[in-house]
Amino acid sequence: MLEIQGLSIEFQDVNPPFLAVQDFFLSMNSGEIVGIVGESGSGKTMTSLALMGLLKRQAKITSGSMMFLGEDLLSKSQKEWQALRGKEISMIFQEPMTSLNPVLTIGRQMEESLRLHTKMEAKERKKKALDMMSQVGLAQPEKLYRCYPHQLSGGMRQRVMIGSALIGNPKLMIADEPTTALDVTIQAQILSLLKKMNQEHGTAILFISHDLRVIQSICSRVVVMYQGKIVESGPVQTVLRSPQQAYTKKLLSAIPNRAYSLRRDRKERIESC
Repeated sequence: MLEIQGLSIEFQDVNPPFLAVQDFFLSMNSGEIVGIVGESGSGKTMTSLALMGLLKRQAKITSGSMMFLGEDLLSKSQKEWQALRGKEISMIFQEPMTSLNPVLTIGRQMEESLRLHTKMEAKERKKKALDMMSQVGLAQPEKLYRCYPHQLSGGMRQRVMIGSALIGNPKLMIADEPTTALDVTIQAQILSLLKKMNQEHGTAILFISHDLRVIQSICSRVVVMYQGKIVESGPVQTVLRSPQQAYTKKLLSAIPNRAYSLRRDRKERIESC
């Protein structure tokens, strides 16, 4: 389904130019969940933005190819990218509070992909949005439909992002650190939800994280990145049990004994809407 060969991305607004991603390779099959892991600045998010056609103007792809469903992504115009995003490839961003529009209702934002890529009438779009809210575990969808992002907890906002990414039935979903800001309970729920959506819809997921434990819980294969390069890749269990590179061993040694994080998210609830 996806084949990336020798992808390199360079920032050309600095002197000398900065190579953010160098000679990146990745292949994915339909319905597969593959992880990219690495610390901040390793190039994992830059790679995902290239896949979405969302690189900043100063970031240039200097070499390589990206093939998706047999089509050359690098040859697409902006209009063609707009037709692809949300319909065939979607993305869950790291922080839903900054990704969701604060002045638009949850219902309107959930329906965005349907307005752009289908000819559904308003009544049909609303029904689809309410159904998707229920699928991603959001209670009281009719009430939630009229709410705004600030009236939801962090876990609920992340579910809205997942539902918005899935509502157009994309072939590939990119999840960029989707559980980082959540506490252990909500984090586990979101990971379980992603696996459920993958199994029920057959959506392939490219899961990006700095946490090998999270990668282990959801992915079948993993790519480890450091300073823009792939340093190790393979089946998750093989990489975790027998890491070959010093950097991978460093990531493994950094995993705390206590599960995940002590950060606490608010209980999932709807504030006054």
